[in-house]
Amino acid sequence: MPEYPEYLAAVVFAAGGVVNALLAPHRFSTAVLFCLAVTSAGLGVAGRSAAAHPTIATVLAVAALLLVFALGLLLLADGVLLVRRYGPQAALLATGAAGCALLAVLGLNVVFHAVGGEAFGALVVAVNAAASYLTLLFLAFVGYVFGQGRSTPLPETTHVIVLGAGLNGDRPGPLLARRLERALAIDAARAPDTPRVVFVVSGGQGDDEVRSEADAMADYLRGREIPADRIVREDRSVNTGQNLRFSAALVDDTTAGHRATVVTSGFHVYRTTLLARRAGVSVHVVGAPTSPAYWLAATLREFAAILWLDRLPLVGLSLLLAVPVATAVFEH
Repeated sequence: MPEYPEYLAAVVFAAGGVVNALLAPHRFSTAVLFCLAVTSAGLGVAGRSAAAHPTIATVLAVAALLLVFALGLLLLADGVLLVRRYGPQAALLATGAAGCALLAVLGLNVVFHAVGGEAFGALVVAVNAAASYLTLLFLAFVGYVFGQGRSTPLPETTHVIVLGAGLNGDRPGPLLARRLERALAIDAARAPDTPRVVFVVSGGQGDDEVRSEADAMADYLRGREIPADRIVREDRSVNTGQNLRFSAALVDDTTAGHRATVVTSGFHVYRTTLLARRAGVSVHVVGAPTSPAYWLAATLREFAAILWLDRLPLVGLSLLLAVPVATAVFEH
């Protein structure tokens, strides 16, 4: 057993991150590996340098807890604001719950300093490591979402695929209306002598909706003087993967040599791009603006979806927690 397993793990994770960054710089796995490296190094400093360098260990611990506290407070405040504005929806309640969970980490540390105990201390170390890693990873994900959400459409776009979102009665809700306005702006920005784009409106009818999202979007575009022959409806999809596959099939069947740009909300661009690559759908994805108050909650939901879609972050968390456990076993 190496004398400093946390530092060794940090070096291995960092090396993997460098290799991954060179081979596939835009993949989220690069951020996962670097976040694992930083958290492992933090565990090493906290566990191995506490006696020799207590000031450094204390500063690092306080900095990590302050970061967790700030994010927890922000998520809780945003969750409360959104629930008061839109009602107790599951995604909004989850935002507040995530904030409470991070704040509970601080409470656990306070209790540990008051009570002590070796077994309790091991639990606190594991919780702190998990909270720090997930916080760093979420902040990295925010950077990915912000960067890709600002992408611009391809100049040679022939089709604009608009992904569906919730309706307000029989009309597009605010989120969907922003996507449609972004699609219209792409068409309006084209040079006068170029062919106009074809709009593919994609979205089926949800259990709580009175009509399909595709029909509502088509009516919205018709109300903005887009002729019916430039609107293609895809009204069977119930998730993003189906949106992409079904819409791409419609475009492939009608137009040779097309170039499609997908419009979704800015916070949704990264996951949509990932799903398109996995489905083998060749599209370029751009984002529509989102209300600042809703952006954080939506990004947290996307983060949870990425954790479920790409198991590497959770596998990394398991490896991270295995380091202090293995250290404790070998030392005893």
